[in-house]
Amino acid sequence: MEAISNPLEDESGTIVAAVAIVTSIAAATVVARLYVRTVMIRSLGWDDIAITVTLMFAIVGFALVVVQANNGAGKHRGDVPPDVYQFGMHVNFASQPIYLYAVCLVKIAVGAALIRIAVVKFYRYLILGIMGFMLFYTVGCMFTVLFQCSNIKVLWDPTVEATCWDVKTIQSLSYTNAALNMLTDLLFSLIIPLPMLWNLHVNLRTRVTLMCILGLGLFACAAAAVKISYLPNYGKKGDFLWDSRNITIWTATEVNVGITAASLPTLRPLFKSVLGSTYGFGSRGASQGKKDRKSWQAIPETKNKSAGFNSTGDTESQMGFELERRDLKAFVNDKSTTTTAISQSRTRDEDDVDVDELPIHQGRNIHARTVMSVQYSDR
Repeated sequence: MEAISNPLEDESGTIVAAVAIVTSIAAATVVARLYVRTVMIRSLGWDDIAITVTLMFAIVGFALVVVQANNGAGKHRGDVPPDVYQFGMHVNFASQPIYLYAVCLVKIAVGAALIRIAVVKFYRYLILGIMGFMLFYTVGCMFTVLFQCSNIKVLWDPTVEATCWDVKTIQSLSYTNAALNMLTDLLFSLIIPLPMLWNLHVNLRTRVTLMCILGLGLFACAAAAVKISYLPNYGKKGDFLWDSRNITIWTATEVNVGITAASLPTLRPLFKSVLGSTYGFGSRGASQGKKDRKSWQAIPETKNKSAGFNSTGDTESQMGFELERRDLKAFVNDKSTTTTAISQSRTRDEDDVDVDELPIHQGRNIHARTVMSVQYSDR
């Protein structure tokens, strides 16, 4: 088969740029997620560990994509020296199991996050079953990648003699893998969360917001669908590194969009901290915050107050809808001997419970404490 040559067609830079963008976005969201979980709410879970490992796989995959681009990826076979093309094919093969496991790990990370908020045993068992199936299936796919030829070196070294499965068999396995990935994306981003989250004991806005964020996983499903469209023409003319350019881009997009979608629900405390929370200084506006402060009323006696919090268990705290506690501070005025206690009562949404201020005592030190009451329910 004659090698195709067209020096004007060079998409190696496009491959690197596309993969770099989606990997950088995924890395930024994971770093923010770890900051929220380890510093802000101190609740690191298995889902955080799984998503971190997935990001490591994605970064290694990106490094291999850069190496491929420098060794013929995105170029026609006739425009690349034979030894360079051979090395590029070798690196291309090495990147396949990396992204194969990355796709599986991102599903496991999302599943672990859903288990943390599942209060019904049926959903827990269903999610665990899907996670176990994906892990088992991925290991099986790994064996098909390694043993598709009697000598796997033939995939990058044409001088090696070996027999391989026919193209239709390889394509059928690729279609099956892509279809199962799309199915799990639908299950974890839409089919399972909708009924599970709709019955949570939180207000409508919280439920809708959480489901919309989880629904971002549908973009990973769309990326897998786009990748499928490039499979029929792969390798038909022996121009493998040119044909693989779009498959590489959309495989990396599928993984990194999944990482980003899995991390976004955990970032609400960070958004509140940076942009202003709905506790009076954010979505309700600065004017609402000023109005709240003006509503304080003075009472003549000094009393230490306790603030109580009610939560619906682990649900909100694990999906980024944590109830935030703020430190209570004592203010002392040495020039006055009058003791004044100031309190405020406001009606808030279920997910907007917080203590913004504290009783102010003039002329003496005070001690204030915050008591959190957590109620668990298992239906």
